[in-house]
Amino acid sequence: MQANKQAGFFLWEAILLSIVLLGMAAAAGMYMRAAQLQSVSAAEGRADYLARAQISYAQAVLDKEGRLPQRMGYLGDRQDLEQDGIMYNLSGEAAADDDGLWELQVEVSWEANGREGKQEYRRCLAVHK
Repeated sequence: MQANKQAGFFLWEAILLSIVLLGMAAAAGMYMRAAQLQSVSAAEGRADYLARAQISYAQAVLDKEGRLPQRMGYLGDRQDLEQDGIMYNLSGEAAADDDGLWELQVEVSWEANGREGKQEYRRCLAVHK
């Protein structure tokens, strides 16, 4: 009878150990996913910053020269395009309409952790008087 009690106890140990190991594996998976999402979120935040900077630079060019080039690269510092090992590509297109407004489209793309991302921004700009 003593052997049967020990056999049952070993079964409970094995079940509890497998539950603990499954819980640890799930926690590790959730941690990895959270770290990946944090990296993606940081890259998107940086893309927002670069696009807003490009729009501000374009507004300054428009105020100074009265017009924008049809196609433009990043108007700021080239060092801004690289952060934490992520290289950002930025391009812009501008078109004037009859009312004196300029429609600016800025596209920011990047690759982080083997995943590519791209965001587009559109703004209407006018010469400040």
